[in-house]
Amino acid sequence: MRRGVLSTGSLLLAVVLLLAINILAATVLGGWRLDLTQNRLYTLSDGSKAIVEKLNEPITLQLFFSRKALRDVPQIQAYAARVQALLKEYVERSHSKLQLKVIDPEPFSEAEDRAVQFGLRGMPLGGPGGENAYFGLAGTNSTDGEEVIPFLSPGSEDTLEYDLTRLIYKLSQPKRPVVAVISSLPVNGSVVPMTQQQAPPWAVISQLRELFEVRVLSTFEKQIPEQVDLLILIHPKDLPPATQFAIDQYALRRGRVLVLLDPYSDVESPPRDPIMPTMTMPKTPSDLGPLLGAWGVEMKDAVVGDRESARLVSFREDTPPQEYLVWLDLKSERFDSKDIVTARLSQMYMNTVGALAKKADADIEFTPLISSSRQAMLVSAEGLDKPDPAALLRDFRPADERYVFAARVQGTLKTAFPDGPPEGAEAPAQVLKESTAPASLILIADADFIYDRFWAQVGEFRGSRLVEPFADNGAFFINAVDNLTGSGDLISVRSQGTYARPFTVVQAMNRAAQEEFRAAEQRLQEELQQTEQKLSELQSSRGAQAGPLLSAEQQQEITRFQAERVRLRRELREVQHNLRQGIDRLETRLKFVNIGLIPLLIGFAAALVGLSRGRRTRGARHVAG
Repeated sequence: MRRGVLSTGSLLLAVVLLLAINILAATVLGGWRLDLTQNRLYTLSDGSKAIVEKLNEPITLQLFFSRKALRDVPQIQAYAARVQALLKEYVERSHSKLQLKVIDPEPFSEAEDRAVQFGLRGMPLGGPGGENAYFGLAGTNSTDGEEVIPFLSPGSEDTLEYDLTRLIYKLSQPKRPVVAVISSLPVNGSVVPMTQQQAPPWAVISQLRELFEVRVLSTFEKQIPEQVDLLILIHPKDLPPATQFAIDQYALRRGRVLVLLDPYSDVESPPRDPIMPTMTMPKTPSDLGPLLGAWGVEMKDAVVGDRESARLVSFREDTPPQEYLVWLDLKSERFDSKDIVTARLSQMYMNTVGALAKKADADIEFTPLISSSRQAMLVSAEGLDKPDPAALLRDFRPADERYVFAARVQGTLKTAFPDGPPEGAEAPAQVLKESTAPASLILIADADFIYDRFWAQVGEFRGSRLVEPFADNGAFFINAVDNLTGSGDLISVRSQGTYARPFTVVQAMNRAAQEEFRAAEQRLQEELQQTEQKLSELQSSRGAQAGPLLSAEQQQEITRFQAERVRLRRELREVQHNLRQGIDRLETRLKFVNIGLIPLLIGFAAALVGLSRGRRTRGARHVAG
């Protein structure tokens, strides 16, 4: 009886103490924020802080979250808590320029009508009335501008901060960015020689026009218009010095260039021999002349063959498919998961890709975005007009080196024309020798990857052009353009990682125990096979006159097997029991640390701060008295 009273009293005292600690922490530490996550998931990056703190006009963020309808989906509930916590951090940093509204759009309500009007994507709940649940964000500014994230998917959690910052940045910059394109390939459409009909622009150019103001410039431009926010160069071959100088000065002045080079373009039509027009000449690479070297980068005079990423192709009907080392199927492990441009990519097709490298004496930051595996080598571009997969495989010798297909280049750039403008160039009012601010370039050693047939099925339906991607080539290109047309602050925002971190120690214990379990199970199977083989041999040795009854030797063998089977099953149960015990002990420790120890430490810190403030207050009163 006495022990029960003591236990009840201890429990009540613990509850009172816990409530007191929470009240004290809320009072004393109410304005404090402490982010202990490994990837700082609840802390804004410097780029996001700068964008939010520079807001001049009010922006309203409306988070539509069907809390009631999704209450039984713990993954989305947990992710919604993170989204709201991060949005509150934006509001705290905005000096009252951001206003956050959290709305539960119940079925058939006005709130649901607003969600539909914004274009948010509903999740069917499967009810008889066709109800939907919503989890999306809509932002508006003072000029009726709108930006929307139709659905906040937990699968995109690693780019959550970038998506939110990008939405806020676009609302603060309502004018569409101007993008200029210089290309030696017919990306803007061309006349088809056989039919003399106009071919449409490549799909990526059409997509660009939906998002940006696109200006197509010639390869003979002597000046890049001042209004251009981003210059895109696609297989820029044989540019005259005057155009190279114009590009050089633009890069130094604006610092935003996207370059698609190519050591061997599969899409390009081979040039005609001027002496014998019926003959063709070898294709030549696009290397930007002196510009690439001035930017601290070089491109190898070869293409990359990669055994791990090689695609199976057949150039003749009578031959089976073979690995073609220079036609690549790139999966997620080939992309930089930390850079926002490549973080979401899962697959790309790239053909006859070159290799980029930072020059030894370059004072720039060179960050690979897409790379080969180590089972790769450089292959001469000669003979690629007559593909021979078998010959490439015979001569394959991996270099044990990762070749860079695409890279981000940042830093101060030097001019490629230190002696002044070349002949025929139009010099600006101020000729720059180096960039006025840190530049941000993205260089890609392949131009063909944006050609329609390499990444999408393009067709017509009722007068509309339909693009159905089967690879992320177009997404990579649009991501790069979208990223480079943002401010330097937006470019600096990186992928953060996931909030759902697995217990790696528990997983390792599981794997080890499973391996032990499989070994024991395999041993049992081997014992069973050996016993069955022995029984078969004994049965055969009895001869034709043997009766249906088993011999004493067979009976002993069966008895031994049954005992052995019981023993092995006992071992399997012990393995499973020990596995469960080890995981339970670890989970108990983790629960104590997460549920008990951390709150106690925070409460202890709050108590110390409270006592310190109390002493200072009493000391001040004593002095005043």
